[in-house]
Amino acid sequence: MKKGLTIKFYILSCLVLIFLLSSCASKHKNPTIEQKLLDVMKDTNVQVEEIIHLEVIKDGVLVFYTRDNNLYNAFIKLKGAQWEWYLGSGTLPLQTDQGLNSAFTDFDDFFIRYGVITDPKIRRGKDEESNDHAKIIQNEDGLRIYFFVNKSVSFDRKKMRTRFHTLVPVYEN
Repeated sequence: MKKGLTIKFYILSCLVLIFLLSSCASKHKNPTIEQKLLDVMKDTNVQVEEIIHLEVIKDGVLVFYTRDNNLYNAFIKLKGAQWEWYLGSGTLPLQTDQGLNSAFTDFDDFFIRYGVITDPKIRRGKDEESNDHAKIIQNEDGLRIYFFVNKSVSFDRKKMRTRFHTLVPVYEN
């Protein structure tokens, strides 16, 4: 009777081991999109401490990431079956005495206005002209960033002029 249990335990152990090995192998064959984007960034010598947010836009991914106490953004396009670095831009300090800061990046096909919110009383940010609200992202460490895509900025490509709408912080009641 013990011999039968030992054989069953051995077979079950082998099956579990095979399952675990195949799971690990499939993870290495199919890396996550985040890992693929990190690989593209690494190939272009972009150093990343932490990816804060990924936002799918048109034919690519907008990436917000941190390095050296600053916030950066980049756009990585999907061309065919491959991810390719398109453009990286912007540097904003993660700390600001003003409660929030702001920057703008033009990616040719679209533009973003983004920043860091350091004042805990600020719940939202909105564009005063259109009343559109920014998307706010918070990471596990409490870092809060906001961004608008194709809003809060008017860009005249013929005159090569940018007009920033007033950004209004919305405080908690």
